[in-house]
Amino acid sequence: MDAKIPESGAEGRLNMRSTGLQSRSRERVEQVLAAAETLVVETGMEGLKMRELARRAGLPIASLYHYFPSSSSVVRALAVRHLENLRDVLGHELAAVLDEDMPVSLRPCTGDRLVRNVLDYLLRTPASAVIWDSLRSSPDLRQLDMEDTVRNARDLEPYLRWVAPDLPDGQIPTLMIVILEAVQGNVIAIMHSESQMRPTLIDALAVMLTATLRGLQGCDHRG
Repeated sequence: MDAKIPESGAEGRLNMRSTGLQSRSRERVEQVLAAAETLVVETGMEGLKMRELARRAGLPIASLYHYFPSSSSVVRALAVRHLENLRDVLGHELAAVLDEDMPVSLRPCTGDRLVRNVLDYLLRTPASAVIWDSLRSSPDLRQLDMEDTVRNARDLEPYLRWVAPDLPDGQIPTLMIVILEAVQGNVIAIMHSESQMRPTLIDALAVMLTATLRGLQGCDHRG
């Protein structure tokens, strides 16, 4: 085994300085995005002005432009972070429900848990509705949203196979995209609904998803 050559004092200091700068940069980016989330909740995306964002983040305007060249780049970073966080929540929920010992007849009922826990996360994140509106209205972000839907559908394919093991394998990718798009449209409507209406709407969405999954178990899929 080759002996590891120790770094010289200068090289070691340079690497430590580089690591410190990277860590500081990440902290600054998070600082900006946290301030941006608060700002868009108050004013909507149209209120996301760079000078006000710099003030909220406690940074000189030149430093803000160092990390984000425009307000649209801030919006995109917010959307990417939001989608990544949501994907983590979904992955955690899937790991919790997938159980090979569960009778197949009961598996569609896990859709209820998925709907409720994902919506619980979104409704506890005040910027979610504003960010999803941007994802659906901007051509650039709509492409990002569609790519994320395809990625999530791919991640959910094992879940659909588990729920409906008799489904032809070739139908699963497309079915999963259609289901996700339908659920997402309803989720956006729920996020924009009056708070007193949300429990009823969430119940209805959970029932719809459960019924869809149960229907996929019982259909004749021979085409």
